[in-house]
Amino acid sequence: MLGRFKSLKNEAQKTPLSLFTRSDAGKRSKGEAIGGIKKRKPFCDPTSNKDCITVCAAEPGCSCDAESVRNALEAEIARRHLSCSVGRAKTGCGGKCKNGPFLGFPQKNFFYLGITADMIPDVVEETLVRGRILFPLLSIQPNRSYRADIYYERDTGLIGGIDDKVCMVDVAKYFLDFEEGLSCGKCVPCRLGMKRMQETMERIVAGQGSEHDLEQIRILCQTMVDAPHCDFAVTSSRPVLSAITYFEDEFKAHIERKECPAGVCTELVEMQKKAARLQQRKQKKKKK
Repeated sequence: MLGRFKSLKNEAQKTPLSLFTRSDAGKRSKGEAIGGIKKRKPFCDPTSNKDCITVCAAEPGCSCDAESVRNALEAEIARRHLSCSVGRAKTGCGGKCKNGPFLGFPQKNFFYLGITADMIPDVVEETLVRGRILFPLLSIQPNRSYRADIYYERDTGLIGGIDDKVCMVDVAKYFLDFEEGLSCGKCVPCRLGMKRMQETMERIVAGQGSEHDLEQIRILCQTMVDAPHCDFAVTSSRPVLSAITYFEDEFKAHIERKECPAGVCTELVEMQKKAARLQQRKQKKKKK
């Protein structure tokens, strides 16, 4: 085991993870239908006592070795006969990341960064078995605060959701809302670009988006990267550009099918319910 991990057990927080409340407990249970439409069963059931953990899903040619971490984690869990599910975190990555493979703990909403296969026995022993947080591995963003279920690297553009319940369209909107009103207004790309992107994203999450909106976001993001007065426009637009680049299929689902696959965007979910009820009425009339 690596030398620096000899001290991890002493540095681990002694507070059991069970004291960290599950913010989504009591919400829709696994497999519950939305207005008659069978929802895809989520990987991690917030109402279950069974632990779950996600590993970043590396793209082909990725410089990190996420698969060896996943294999080591599954092997260690099996060796200890633990009741724990291992899934894939939603990961958008260009092949190079700054902090190596990451692990997500969806029930507790935190990430471990820079994981290697030889760290897995300590992670399983300390975090899954003893319920302690290993602070040297914990993802802490001292310069910016993001949602606990999102991991984002400014330097590389990597963006990750802790599990399949994260909607990347909602994430893109979150980043735009996060920066609202912070532009100094000196340059047009930032002053107007942020506003136009917010308006466009509002239409998409409300089920009123179009292919033109998708293209407009790409153009605005690239303009804010290429021609800003300062770095604020760059750092504000890159998370949105990452989301739309790596998760274009989710944006198209919102635009073309008027669906939110993760069941997060409220107005689209209501539209799905109404469509399902209408379909049920039609089927009943046919039977008559």
